[in-house]
Amino acid sequence: MQAREPSIALLRWMVEHYSPSHHEQAFSRALVERLGRQGWRAHTDEVGNAIASHGEGDTVIALLGHIDTVPGEVPVRMDGDTLYGRGAVDAKGAIAAFVEAVESLTASERAGKRFLLLGCVEEEVAITRGAFHVKERYAPDYVINGEPSGAHAVTIGYKGLLRLDLEHRAARRHTASRDYRASAEHVVEAWNLLRRACDAWNRERTSLFEQHLPSLNAFHTGATDEEEWATAAVSIRTGPSTDVEQLLALLSEVPSVTVRTVSRKAAVSTAGHDALSRAFKQAIRERNARPTLRLKTGTSDWNTVASAWNVPIVAYGPGDSSLDHTPHEHITVPEYEEGVAVLTRVLALLPPKGTPSPT
Repeated sequence: MQAREPSIALLRWMVEHYSPSHHEQAFSRALVERLGRQGWRAHTDEVGNAIASHGEGDTVIALLGHIDTVPGEVPVRMDGDTLYGRGAVDAKGAIAAFVEAVESLTASERAGKRFLLLGCVEEEVAITRGAFHVKERYAPDYVINGEPSGAHAVTIGYKGLLRLDLEHRAARRHTASRDYRASAEHVVEAWNLLRRACDAWNRERTSLFEQHLPSLNAFHTGATDEEEWATAAVSIRTGPSTDVEQLLALLSEVPSVTVRTVSRKAAVSTAGHDALSRAFKQAIRERNARPTLRLKTGTSDWNTVASAWNVPIVAYGPGDSSLDHTPHEHITVPEYEEGVAVLTRVLALLPPKGTPSPT
């Protein structure tokens, strides 16, 4: 395998390939071709994920990330030691750091391990098709989900997410008719019921990670000659103790409104005491820094794969997550290099099967 490229060159190459959700294929092919030249066994799978592996060991370490970005190009440029570009933080920064960390390992540090890079498509949309595809096809022993946490922080949990479409349809009537209620009123009633339930739940819980965070994302009304209708797109960021069935049952109190579940992801978290978490904490301390453990209110591909991969999982990546999706997304060279250094040490510390874990 070739020596790693200097500084931030690989990441810059990645962000120069604009790859918003549903349009990742050209970048996926280019990434696979590049990794192949660097000694990885690489291919694109049936849904367009970029899949690459290195090593022949029995212990499989999955490096799970997404190669899509939100829409909106950010002109790629270096300003001093800062790289600007869409995906520099979310989340090509983590993908590039994964590659460089593996390529930085010595032969003895790689022994007994196989590193599986899973560059998934469509993470930034509701269905997360790429992660759904890989979760049934691989059985890793450890998973690092590439999402920005900051070089000296590790994400140990993500909230869940429930996306719903609410709809009311009825025969068109004159607004002066007896007992007339517009379709919009029915949908608003359902939303208000849901909002009140979330507010009541939150009053009993001080932790944002445990609270319900509802959002009315879209609302539309319309009519034809014979029918009127109203629809709403609703999402709720849920916690680990959320009873989703109870929330759905609550909406049955407005029987005139049809409820369709668009996507449903449970919250995920780890106590931070497993071998993977300990390796990250040790690696960060060895950099003379204090490790920070984060619980995030968003979701990631971790939420998608958790039901199938009952193994140690954390999320990690260099960069400031507050820059995600912004028009000035950027990462500094020192931050990126620190992330590579931490990841390299973590991958070296992870024990192959049958050997003691780091303390």
